[in-house]
Amino acid sequence: MMSRSTQRITRRAVLGTGLFLGTSWALKSCASAPNGDATADGGESSPEGGATAGELVVASFPGTTDSLYREKLAAIVDQETGIKVSAIPLLAFEQVARLKASPDNPPFDVVILDDGQNDIALREGLIQAFPADKSQNLADVEPSFIDSQGLAPIFYAQGAVLGYNPERITTPPTSWDALFDPNLGGRIGLVSMNSVLGTSFMVELAKLRGGSESEIEPAFVALREILSNVNGVAANPGALLTLFQQGEIDIAPMWHNDVMNLKARGLPIEMGLPESGIIAARYSLNVVSQPVAGIDRAVAYVDTMLGKAAQSAVVGDPYFYIPANSAAEFPAEFEEIMGVSSIADFMAKANTLDWATINQQRSAWIEQFNREIQV
Repeated sequence: MMSRSTQRITRRAVLGTGLFLGTSWALKSCASAPNGDATADGGESSPEGGATAGELVVASFPGTTDSLYREKLAAIVDQETGIKVSAIPLLAFEQVARLKASPDNPPFDVVILDDGQNDIALREGLIQAFPADKSQNLADVEPSFIDSQGLAPIFYAQGAVLGYNPERITTPPTSWDALFDPNLGGRIGLVSMNSVLGTSFMVELAKLRGGSESEIEPAFVALREILSNVNGVAANPGALLTLFQQGEIDIAPMWHNDVMNLKARGLPIEMGLPESGIIAARYSLNVVSQPVAGIDRAVAYVDTMLGKAAQSAVVGDPYFYIPANSAAEFPAEFEEIMGVSSIADFMAKANTLDWATINQQRSAWIEQFNREIQV
């Protein structure tokens, strides 16, 4: 069996090749502790003298989440625990694929996955239960964010809404049916079903037209009716924002925090809240089954990310995610734009989807979407 030290060297060597973009920022920050004292394993003594300090390799998402890790969260984790975070930005399904490819020598210790990929990772034995007795911050987590299967709590959530240009669309949309206005004249944007946003939108659209999490043909039928008005199908939510900023589209399903971010930057964008409810997507940090850095360090990281300091960064400007910790204060923009000022407010407006059911046919639906819509 490969030794622990060999595992660590192998993984660091992989990181050093540059195959994973976005990791160098964290690795450079590991050079020295604030007090200059390094431990024997390359880490530092934690501020409170604990044994969890040292290097931890985690997954993040490309784009906004990786910026949040780099600009805010890595420093908070380091200050509170002495843990040096090396973050690898990958989409959720890519994280799961990497774990499947190397379950005995995982490329990261902690992953960030949506509900759908968590379901797959749990069934594949790639992630493990969260030891609640080792968490100091679990008591402050919103009760509805506690996982019923014993995994780690939700780390943050997003809501799918309608983002629109008020200079072109003067009547605020209150329904997903706003996308089917024949007067939009080729100004609609969509996003691939490879993304959580794209799949969530398609499932919700199907449900509103008689379908369900196991039958989304009604959504495909609906989109075929408006293909002439679709000016772009983005590969991911970030690319969708680029289309909007370039003036290529005027309305699209978007994440609430992306709308709030663009609005805060002065772009002409507003948020339409469907009367049927926004679509909630939830993400959690889970420890892999065989973390190279050890279970204690991985759990300490997850627990710190659920703490008030980290969660205040999660919900704050310019990220605007829905936090898990009830002690994290919502910026005023949430009340002004979404009419929410707490986690409970958000959940009251949100619909959650059955991802275990969705996963059974998602691959086939993605192929159909790519064939019929994303052409």
